[in-house]
Amino acid sequence: MNRIIHYTIPYKSSSLTEFLRFGSGMERFYFESNQSPTAIAGLGIAAQITSGGANRFAELGQSVQEFFQRIICIDASNAFPRPTLLGGGAFFDQTERGFWDSFPQATLVLPRYALTCVNGETFFSVNQLSAENEALVEISQRARFEAESFLARLESTILPAPSIPDEITTNETSRVIWQNTIRDSVEMIRRGELKKVVMARPVQVHGNRPMDVPALLESLGESCPSCFRFLFEFTPGTAFAGATPERLVSVSSAKFTTAAIAGSVRRGDFPAEDEALGQQLIKSQKDQSEHSFVKDEIYARLKSLVASLQVDVAPRLLRLPNIQHLWTHITGTLHPNQSILDLAAALHPTPAVGGVPAEAALQLIHQLEGFERGWYAAPVGWVDANGNGDFVVAIRSGLFHDNTATLFGGAGIVADSDPDKEWEETGLKIHFLLNAMRAELA
Repeated sequence: MNRIIHYTIPYKSSSLTEFLRFGSGMERFYFESNQSPTAIAGLGIAAQITSGGANRFAELGQSVQEFFQRIICIDASNAFPRPTLLGGGAFFDQTERGFWDSFPQATLVLPRYALTCVNGETFFSVNQLSAENEALVEISQRARFEAESFLARLESTILPAPSIPDEITTNETSRVIWQNTIRDSVEMIRRGELKKVVMARPVQVHGNRPMDVPALLESLGESCPSCFRFLFEFTPGTAFAGATPERLVSVSSAKFTTAAIAGSVRRGDFPAEDEALGQQLIKSQKDQSEHSFVKDEIYARLKSLVASLQVDVAPRLLRLPNIQHLWTHITGTLHPNQSILDLAAALHPTPAVGGVPAEAALQLIHQLEGFERGWYAAPVGWVDANGNGDFVVAIRSGLFHDNTATLFGGAGIVADSDPDKEWEETGLKIHFLLNAMRAELA
C-alpha cells in the first residue's frame, strides 16, 4: 500500500464552520464540542477505511493501527496533534437504498485538508498519498507547497453570506399511525416480549433554497456549546449533521468516559417551572425505569471488556436549551491493546436508541418504525494515532439534501408509555434542529 504523507503546521485561530463553508462542493467532515478535547473540520478525502455487516465497528477498530502505520508525519512535533480519522456508520447492518446511498455502512476518513483545535491551539494539516518509490524530500516539498497554496486561497477568499431559506414548510408523520405504533409496542412490552424499545419518527422539511449546514452548526454551537456538533458529507450536497447531547464513549490515555441518558421532560418557561419540571422528571417512575434500563445495560456490556468501571449512584439532570434528561456518568480504564472502537462496537446500539433486550427491540423497530434510519442514532466521531477519540450517538440530527431535510426524533417506550406524551417528546427533540433552522430566518 502507498504511504500517506501527513504535514502539519500551527495556524491562527479560525472558525471551523467557516473552514467548512470555504470547502463547499467538497466532501466535508466535522466534530466539535466544549466537552471534547479535540475539534476538527476536514475537507476532501486523502484515504479511507470502510467496513460492513454486523461487526463493522469492531472491524474498523482492527484496521486502525495498521492504517496509522502507513502515515509518515513530516516535521512532526510532540506539540502537534497526531493524524486523526473521522467517521461513523449506519444504525443497522443493512441499509436500504435512497438518500443514504453515499454513506458507507461504516467508515473512517483521513481528510485531505484539516483544521484541528486542541486545548485552544489550531493546526492545519495536509494529507497526501505518496507515489511509489517517491523520495521523502520530494514528498515533503510537495506537501509544503500544497499547504501554502491552499492556505493562500483560504485567506484570500471572501465567503458569501450563508444560503438560508426564507420559507420553511414541514410534513410530519401521521399522528394516528404513530399512536398505533406506540400502542402496538406497549402491548408487546406488557406481554413480556421485551422491556423497552425506542421508536423514532421523521419530519420532512422543505425550504425555498438550500440550508447552509455549517452556518446552522455554528448557530447550534452558540445555543448549545456542550452539545456534540457533527457533519458528514460524502457526496457534496447530501449532508448528515446534528448537535447531540449523548456521548457514546470517549478515550484519553486509556481512560474512558460514557454516560446513560434516558428520560426526558421539557424546559420550563421560567426558573421555578423549570426546577419543578426537573424534580418531576427525577421522581417519575416511568422515566427512572427507562433510565435504569439504559444504565444497567451499558454496565453489563462493558464490565467484561474493561479493566475498571465506575457508575454514579444516582442520575443527575442534563439541561439543554429546550429539553432536560436524566443523566448518569460512567468512567473506567481500558485493557491494554483495546481501542475506542472496541467499546463503540460493544455499546451500539445503546438501550437509549435501541431497546432491551437489544435483538427483540431491533426486530420491532424494523417491523413498525416505517423509515430508514441510515446513520441516525448510530456512532459518529474521531480517533487519533495515539488511540484517543470521542464517539457520540447521532441523535438530534437530520439528513440535508438540496432544499430538503429529514429531521429525526425518538422516544423510549416502556410498559406505561402514553402515545400522546411520546409524540410530544419526539416533537421536542425534532424541534431542537427545526427551531435552529427557523431562527436563521430572522
